[in-house]
Amino acid sequence: MEKKTISFFLLLFVTSVLFAQNKTVNIDCGGLEQALAGDYSFEAIKINGSMDVRDFACINDNATSITSIDLSDCVVKAYDTRNEQYMGIHTHFEADVIPPSSFFGFTQLESVVLPANLVAIGEGAFAGCVKLTSISGSASLEKIDNYAFSGCEQLKVVELPATLQMIGDYAFDKCNSIANLDLSTCPRLVHIGTRAFAQNTALVSLSLPASLNSIGDAAFAGCTKLKEIVLPQNLSNMGVGVFAACPDLQRVDMSKCNIEKISPWTFSACRLLQQVQLPQSVSVIGEGAFSYCESMHNIMLPMSVGELQGFAFAGCSSLMAISFMPEGVEEIGRYAFYHNTSVTETIIPTTVSYIDDHAFDGCINSANFYSLRELPAELGEMVFANIEVENKILNVQIASIPIYEGMDQWQDFGSIIAATNIEDVENRSDIEVMFEQYDLKITSLQEMSEVRLYDTSGMMLSYTEPHLCQAIVDTHAFVSNIYLLQVTTVDGRQTVLKVARVIR
Repeated sequence: MEKKTISFFLLLFVTSVLFAQNKTVNIDCGGLEQALAGDYSFEAIKINGSMDVRDFACINDNATSITSIDLSDCVVKAYDTRNEQYMGIHTHFEADVIPPSSFFGFTQLESVVLPANLVAIGEGAFAGCVKLTSISGSASLEKIDNYAFSGCEQLKVVELPATLQMIGDYAFDKCNSIANLDLSTCPRLVHIGTRAFAQNTALVSLSLPASLNSIGDAAFAGCTKLKEIVLPQNLSNMGVGVFAACPDLQRVDMSKCNIEKISPWTFSACRLLQQVQLPQSVSVIGEGAFSYCESMHNIMLPMSVGELQGFAFAGCSSLMAISFMPEGVEEIGRYAFYHNTSVTETIIPTTVSYIDDHAFDGCINSANFYSLRELPAELGEMVFANIEVENKILNVQIASIPIYEGMDQWQDFGSIIAATNIEDVENRSDIEVMFEQYDLKITSLQEMSEVRLYDTSGMMLSYTEPHLCQAIVDTHAFVSNIYLLQVTTVDGRQTVLKVARVIR
């Protein structure tokens, strides 16, 4: 009899504990506090019926230790606070929106199921939920507001529906457990806010929808494992430093974008970045846009580029050549090519009228400088600092030699000579090209490290690394018959040739 009594009380205790850990309530708006009757010992709760900000405030004030909340069978309704204060906010709360700061700092919260008809998640609604691993449930979500999931360090699964239109500032900042982010399933998404996914150190792959037209400052900065980016065709506005400090980023395709300016510091400190395709719409390379991209060997600037701002390619220690297609750059900013120690030949196009302070400071291995202008470009201070110009050669048009010899800084070059043929800067006799039907055959006396084929707008069509003296590019798939061929040989020299395909 005694054993049976102990067993009964043990069963009663276990049942009461389980009941306390899991709670299900059916309420109408404002009825949660009464339904719980002061019992907040539960760990998980399912709320059915309808609720408003008063019920969220009840949880916020009394149940900060819950591990899960299921609102799948609940409707969030509007509420006018009037003279009442909820979570520090005195305003009207919209229907179908998780109110701002509702679960802010809930450090034990692990999972959330949202209402089916939810359209927005309010500012900071789940910020600081450091154990939150998944959130799901809403098929009608349109907006994720600022800081909504900021600091959710263990968040791995986020179901983002096709209805989503906007992701706010810092929305997923420091959510460094999201490995794969596929936003291409959100065909209405038009904006990603400032630092929305910054410092996500687990992010390996990223897909963006064609609908996207703006990305805020540093939106993906510090995503240390991100390797490749393809930016969509409707993208027309990028903030400062969007992909800065992404050290594993290797390839960027912007060729289909409609961006006029590569914003300041966009790819700064992307130390492994090697291949970049720029859009033909771009006219300005912003300050520090590619600074300290230490693995970049060369880059093709489309004909639309007119300005290189300060520090644009500073610290690109592997950069061997920059090709202008055709000449169009009018201004080179301060420190634009600072410490580019791999450049062996510097070509200043005829269109450049001003070169700012220290633009070529530290380009110590550039033995030859070519200035293609008849009249020297105006120079800022110490444009050629720290490169011992007294040991360098400046190549200019023969009639311009006396002018350069009389101009400040230009006259410091050890030798100012006439380039026998200015076109030899781009066209070398040691490289031969010819078409055999659709096959473009390239032969070089030097082994070729890279062969790139572009159309006349600057879009890259083909890229190979032959490491041979011969290469063949199949042009069957290309519509145009006029191309620009860029060949880089193992000695670092680069050649750009205009070639025509004639099919007989």
